[in-house]
Amino acid sequence: MRIITISREFGSGGREIGKRIADILQMDYYDREILTAISEKTSLDEKYIEATLNSGLFRNFNISFGRTFAYPTGNADALALLTHQHQIIKSIAEKGNDFVIVGRSADVILEEYRPFNVFVYADMADRIRRCRERSGDKDVKDSYLKREIKRIDKSRRDSHAIISGYNWGDKMGYHLCVNTTGLEIKPLAPLVASFAENYFKSMSK
Repeated sequence: MRIITISREFGSGGREIGKRIADILQMDYYDREILTAISEKTSLDEKYIEATLNSGLFRNFNISFGRTFAYPTGNADALALLTHQHQIIKSIAEKGNDFVIVGRSADVILEEYRPFNVFVYADMADRIRRCRERSGDKDVKDSYLKREIKRIDKSRRDSHAIISGYNWGDKMGYHLCVNTTGLEIKPLAPLVASFAENYFKSMSK
């Protein structure tokens, strides 16, 4: 089984890279599908789930032993949803199909499967530009977008820290770090896919 995890700074284009890689390598793709699965499991609205998981409410949560979740501190709703997310990601891997998964600390959750881990980043100006293009609102202020980017990145960093022994974005935790600053995603994705294929070939020897 081949698994590719895409961790990314908000607005860096990591989601698009992940989807394009999945299409190139003909692998299953998981991103917002995880939110749908959590919604079906909890009967909660997907937008509420996403907002809660991006809320940054994990900062006071103690790292648990054995990389399992408990609820001694922090926000119970956020931590319960994080636990559901963890369980769903593990269940996807247990199916045995090749897949690409974007974000959600999958690099740590699935480490026993020896996935190919990618971290995508870019400078702030590029990330602000991508966020504005994605929102379709040309009048939104740079200061607002920058604030939201930093908030979401902090949430990702905090939730990753709960189960990981290395920092989110630390190059030592990834097989490939990709700087998308000034680059178009479409021609970049096949290069990342090729790198991943070489990784899986080397692991099979």
